[in-house]
Amino acid sequence: MHAAALNRNGLGLVLGVAIAYFLFAAAAIAFTRLSHNVALLWIANAPLLAALLTRPPVERPWHVIACFAASIAATVSVSPYSALSPLFAFANIGEALLAYLLLRRFGGAERPFDDLRSLAIFIAAAGIAAPLVTGLLPGVALWAFQGTSPLVSGSNWLVGHGLGTLIGTPVALLAIGGAAYRERFARPHQPLRVLWVAALLLGITGLCFAQDGLPLLFLPLLPLVIATMIFRLAGAALGVFAVAMIGAVFTVSGHGPIQLIADGEAFHLQFFQFYLAVLFLTAMPFATMIAEKNRLAAAVAESEARYRLIAEHASDAVMVLDRRGDVLFASPAVREIGGYDPAKMIGQSSFAFISEPDRERMRAAHAHTLGEPDRVHRIEFRAVTAAGVPRWFESTARAVTDAQGEVTTVVTIVRDLSHRKAREADLERQATTDSMTGVLNRRAFQKRLAEVAREESVTGVLALLDLDHFKQVNDRFGHAAGDAALLTFADVMRGKLRQEDAIGRLGGEEFAVLFPGLTADAALAACERVRQTLEDTEIVTPQGSFRITVSIGLAALCPGMAPEAVFRQSDAALYRAKALGRNRSELAAV
Repeated sequence: MHAAALNRNGLGLVLGVAIAYFLFAAAAIAFTRLSHNVALLWIANAPLLAALLTRPPVERPWHVIACFAASIAATVSVSPYSALSPLFAFANIGEALLAYLLLRRFGGAERPFDDLRSLAIFIAAAGIAAPLVTGLLPGVALWAFQGTSPLVSGSNWLVGHGLGTLIGTPVALLAIGGAAYRERFARPHQPLRVLWVAALLLGITGLCFAQDGLPLLFLPLLPLVIATMIFRLAGAALGVFAVAMIGAVFTVSGHGPIQLIADGEAFHLQFFQFYLAVLFLTAMPFATMIAEKNRLAAAVAESEARYRLIAEHASDAVMVLDRRGDVLFASPAVREIGGYDPAKMIGQSSFAFISEPDRERMRAAHAHTLGEPDRVHRIEFRAVTAAGVPRWFESTARAVTDAQGEVTTVVTIVRDLSHRKAREADLERQATTDSMTGVLNRRAFQKRLAEVAREESVTGVLALLDLDHFKQVNDRFGHAAGDAALLTFADVMRGKLRQEDAIGRLGGEEFAVLFPGLTADAALAACERVRQTLEDTEIVTPQGSFRITVSIGLAALCPGMAPEAVFRQSDAALYRAKALGRNRSELAAV
């Protein structure tokens, strides 16, 4: 099954990678191997590692087998160590496999050059760890075979294989890794730019290494940087690879500015390795940073476009404030919820739109937001609309920080709460008032009395009021007339009592009034006004007109007195008023 899948999808690529492996391996052995040692620039593992990183799992065993055979063939064809070819092949292929496993383990296998972290993992795994481990085997083998120092062989293996893999793998990924690595070459009108950048790089590099008189190794840096800036990963990878190939040919043949160094061939090649390492560590991180910057810019542009779209079409207003609270941006919704022109709000203090009672509280909330940039802060407040009308709003704010963690701005979403506040007030009114008369219901009145009774220096009077002969009104004129009597009585109390006096209906025709801060005599006078006004008021209904009177009992509140106790005293006074003939007010006995 796997063979059939390979025949359909990847046989050609397996053969191509194996051929490339053989050619690179043979060239490295033939031209960069010093006498009695290993090659100093081993690029052959690059196409195998690229295939392991990018090709489907069904192909990977075939790549390993084919490249193992190619390694043996190259050693047998070119190297004097043909007897050690299986051992060298095991070390070569094991190095690529170990690099692949390390990249998979530490998260550098997916797009290894996308960011600096992935690049660092790639350098550590493929350029250092894998050749360091696998170089032990050929070092020991050459020591046993011909007495070569294992330290020298191992260090040459580490540098030659590590540098070759670092230089060659990006190019191999461009060749077999798909459009993800060739994206910069796929744009319109790019071929012409490729030609002139390639001509510039190849020409300057060729001139640099073709002469022996001047130390011009710095010259290829300029076209390499240009190629990196224009083509990012592709420019850096191909640029370093081109310099490596051209420089290697001239250096091995005894030409180029490296020959100005008064030393032998081994040192020349080692210095060339150092030179290539500098080029790689200059171009590849630069390309990675450019790619990161471009991705970040694209993400910022996309995020800003989404933000603008949301801000301009959201029903809630979006505002951006600086650290002082001045408006930097206001979305069009501020016109709908507040009546303000967004453009004219820019530069103004956001606190100028806050109602005076809530202004300092909003300043404190803004400072709290600046102090805790990792949290979302919500607060309700009152602001004045353009028409001068105070309304309730809700602010949901969060601070924005820069790369150093310093707060730069505050983004806040402002929502109109006027409808919700109106509903809440209506619900509260329904929960605390008597549905017929509009005064406090029994529970709300008892709660108000308990609050006053808890005060340390409590003063005031509780009055209980009961309509006289109310049942007779219902029996003679009907319940509608009784309701009219209750409404009239409530209106009389509201008209004759203070705004701070709490009026409640305890049930049926029984009412109560709390007179906070009044003496018993003052409360008695107020109750008498209510009683006399009600007595003089004619209640007109479709069933006929009538008058009704009220009996009232009063008791003074004292510090430490429980609400139940003052209720009992008032009730006793009310009972006495009824017993004395009704339509009168009586104070509780002290």
